[in-house]
Amino acid sequence: MKTLITISLLVLSLSGCADKASTQMGSEALVYQELHHFVIEPKRSGLKTVMDSEFTRIIASFHQGFEQTNWHLGYRYESDKPWVTLLEMSLLNLGLNPARIHVEKLQSGNRVIDIRVGQYKLKSQECRRSIFGEMGNDVGCYVDSMRLKQVRDVQTLAPKEGL
Repeated sequence: MKTLITISLLVLSLSGCADKASTQMGSEALVYQELHHFVIEPKRSGLKTVMDSEFTRIIASFHQGFEQTNWHLGYRYESDKPWVTLLEMSLLNLGLNPARIHVEKLQSGNRVIDIRVGQYKLKSQECRRSIFGEMGNDVGCYVDSMRLKQVRDVQTLAPKEGL
């Protein structure tokens, strides 16, 4: 009889904890690397202002999460190296870590400046707007940008096939 009462009390106390199933998606997140590829063909009589505006346009498209981007810059001929150096200096002046910039001389191809950019993105639950005084079902919902900043080393979460 004592064991029956003990088991029934145990089951009763456990069932009291499971009164409502939680369907929150607050902890799920997918981190992935988005790859971008730009090819610029410099003209022999290329103006510095034209190239500066192209570089500025490309850099401005990565303003969100700029510190997490990886840049691979390639050139074919020595005459194109100053353009790549100019872009590298622009990235460094904006505060990008020098370890995230890789410059290489291309072995084959046309006279181009090859720019490859890898940027980490995050996809998770979309949080509804909260209304003051109302308790919503989004308890534990995080803003995506804050969740990506909580990840210590993003590169360990993404596959190594990227940049």
